[in-house]
Amino acid sequence: MKLKIMTFNIQHGRNHNFSGDVIDLDAMVQNVREQQPDICGLNEVRKGNNPDHKSGYSDQTAYFAENLGYNSYFANAIIKENYIYGNAILSKTPMLKCEKIMIPDVTERVGNRYESRCIIKSEYDFDGNKLTVLNSHFGLGVGEDVNAVDAVISLLDDIEGTVVLMGDFNKTPDHEQIKRLSSVFTDAHLSVGKAELTFPSNAPEMRIDYIFVRNAKVINAETVKKIVSDHYAITAEIEI
Repeated sequence: MKLKIMTFNIQHGRNHNFSGDVIDLDAMVQNVREQQPDICGLNEVRKGNNPDHKSGYSDQTAYFAENLGYNSYFANAIIKENYIYGNAILSKTPMLKCEKIMIPDVTERVGNRYESRCIIKSEYDFDGNKLTVLNSHFGLGVGEDVNAVDAVISLLDDIEGTVVLMGDFNKTPDHEQIKRLSSVFTDAHLSVGKAELTFPSNAPEMRIDYIFVRNAKVINAETVKKIVSDHYAITAEIEI
C-alpha cells in the first residue's frame, strides 16, 4: 500500500510573505491541501486558552481538520498564559490510537533556549499493515537533542510494522544525533537523492526538517518550495 506523508512547521500560522506576525491559517491549510497527504505532521501549533487576549489564537489543529476534512490530534508541550503550544497530526484515516509522550527536560541547562518538547505517537492499520507515526519538534538547548533521540529510539522495541518519524529536528544531517537516527531509520529524502535545504524558506541555508522511515520502501520524496511559514514543508511517498 502506498501512502503520502507530509511534515510542516507552521510557526503558529505566521505567513512569511508579509512583514510582522501576520497569522494566516488559510495559507497554511492550502499548502497542505495542495499536497493531499494521507498523514501530515504539524509543528509549532497553538491553541488559545484565553479568548479575551488580543492574540486571539484559535484551536489551530481543529481549523486544519475542519477545512481539510481530516482526523486530528493535538499534543501540547508548553502551556503559556494565553495559549498552549505543541505538535499535531492530521490524517485522512482514523487513528487506532494516539498519545503524547513527553521528552525528558534537561536538568542542567546552559543558556536560555530550553522548552519542554513532546512526541506524538499515532497508530494505524491499513488492511493488516501496521503503521506507527512519530511526530516531534526537537529542542535547541544543549542536551535536548540527545534526550529527544533517546526517547525516540526507546520506543522502537515495542513497535511492530512500519514506523515513520518526522518533524523539525533543528539539526543538520551531519549532526551526531541525526546520524544516530540514520542508523536505525532510512532518511526518506536522502535515500532518493532529494535531500534539499528546508530553512529558512525565503533563502534556505540548512536542512533541519526530516521524514525517516523504518520497514518501508521510499518511492519518492519532495521539498515543497513554497514560502508560507519559515520552513518549507516536505513530503515522502512510501510503500508499506
